[in-house]
Amino acid sequence: MKDNQRKRGEQIELFLFVVVLAVFAAVIGVVTSGGKKQAMEQMRILSSGWYYMENGEKTEITLPTVIKVENGEPLTLYNDGITGEDAGKTISTRGAQYDLMISLNGKILYEYQESSFKRNTQMKSKLDCDGEFPVDLQDGTLILTYSQPQHGKYEILPVYIGSGRDVAICHFLDSMGTMGSAFCFIILSVIALAAALYLRYRQIPAGRFGDVALFLMICGIWLITDSSLVQSYSSHPDIICIVSFYMFMMLAVPILHFVQKIGDMKKYGILNLGIFLFYINALLQGLLNYLGIFRFTQMLFVTHILLWAWVLISVTLLWKEYRKEPKREILTVMIAYTILGVSGIVALILYWLLSISYYGTIYGIGILIFLLLIIQDTIVNMAKNIRYRTEMQAYERLMQEDRMTGLPNREPFENCLTGIRQNAEKYKDILLVFLDINHLRTINGEFGRAAGDEVVLAAVRCMKNAFGKNATCYRTGGDEFAALIYDPEMNQEMLAKRLEEEIRNYNRNSRYRLSVACGFSSVRDRDGKIKALSEWKYEADTDMYQNKTKEGKAHGL
Repeated sequence: MKDNQRKRGEQIELFLFVVVLAVFAAVIGVVTSGGKKQAMEQMRILSSGWYYMENGEKTEITLPTVIKVENGEPLTLYNDGITGEDAGKTISTRGAQYDLMISLNGKILYEYQESSFKRNTQMKSKLDCDGEFPVDLQDGTLILTYSQPQHGKYEILPVYIGSGRDVAICHFLDSMGTMGSAFCFIILSVIALAAALYLRYRQIPAGRFGDVALFLMICGIWLITDSSLVQSYSSHPDIICIVSFYMFMMLAVPILHFVQKIGDMKKYGILNLGIFLFYINALLQGLLNYLGIFRFTQMLFVTHILLWAWVLISVTLLWKEYRKEPKREILTVMIAYTILGVSGIVALILYWLLSISYYGTIYGIGILIFLLLIIQDTIVNMAKNIRYRTEMQAYERLMQEDRMTGLPNREPFENCLTGIRQNAEKYKDILLVFLDINHLRTINGEFGRAAGDEVVLAAVRCMKNAFGKNATCYRTGGDEFAALIYDPEMNQEMLAKRLEEEIRNYNRNSRYRLSVACGFSSVRDRDGKIKALSEWKYEADTDMYQNKTKEGKAHGL
């Protein structure tokens, strides 16, 4: 029954987590679509009026379109529909992968120029190509020149004309899904890091949260630096691209560390080899790129192969462990890795074979689902650890605490005495008091255990009231107690009288007579030196025994 309730609770937690993310995604979608629609209403889509010259004849086209070429020749498109109303406005399209150049009446408005960081086709296809019309524009002919066709064709996307503000808003809203996901990853990373620090403070295993926090942070930075918005508008795009590649190369490291903490997975040394290979891959690629031997984009397939290979290896090892011991956490992580691997393969197909620019979106969805499962598993594991730690603390407290009185028992008392000599110099004096309840067995025999318990609790109240706030009381046995009084405000005789007075007050209104024998001993001798622990205990015990003997004689015992 308890296992079913726990599983149901875990399913509810996962469902709520998915709902929250779905609501967040829906809000982003609504805001994005609404904001983009409003910005687009202020812009002009230049889809008609385009033509190109072929064999001396004009061929009219409407954008978007695909134009096939046979021998890789450049393509030049013309549009005579530019008027003075477009003065000072911004023209925007995409086509950097074709080394696009935008010009008006012979004046270049935009020209893609390769920087020191050599982008590949997929990276170029995501860039926004923006140019600004002159403020003194009259009428003119807009010219788009494309070079370097891909797979024997040019895919010509729509052309937009609007104010710089509206164009920037559209670019921002186009990237809002990616940027929103990156922002969520970074926020979750900070939360996971805080959870890891808190768990470590509580001395609860927190390695998983640390790995998840690092993975989320790397994913967030990768999404931001890989976005077209940041790469198009950054004043240092080369640095942005390099950071993006390094983040991508290091994605797997924290997750391999995470896998090592699942079940008995740490025994597989091949996981350490994987972590080492990813570090070496990042180091070698950086060195080869710096020396100009290979570019990052030329070596990207190596990272893709490593990622796919180690996802497959991790899934295989997890499946092996799951067959040995079918635990829920192993199954959850194995499913998460499988989804990540499938999304990675689809993204690779889109990237390498089809050269589609939204490959990152597919992989991002895989990462998101992967994170959902990993975070859910981590939270469940954290809850188990906290529950286990709480139970252990409660058990330890019970082992060191008398259940009936709530006082510390003999073990913490002896531990305190052992270490007290090191701190005794801080105090003017420390009184050790041994107490014993007289005739407790007789009370239990004549009136029952409940009566004996009442007398024990009464003795505790009398001790605390008599010795004051500077005293720490212990129950060292069934009818035996001890107290340590730090810097006592009264001498031994006055404390003994206060205790007797408290006992008398109790006995006036009680059915059962309480009587105790107590013995005192100061931690310092007459010369002010700290006594040996054995001597200190012996004096208090001897004094208590003498008082107990006197009390017995007084009652004819």
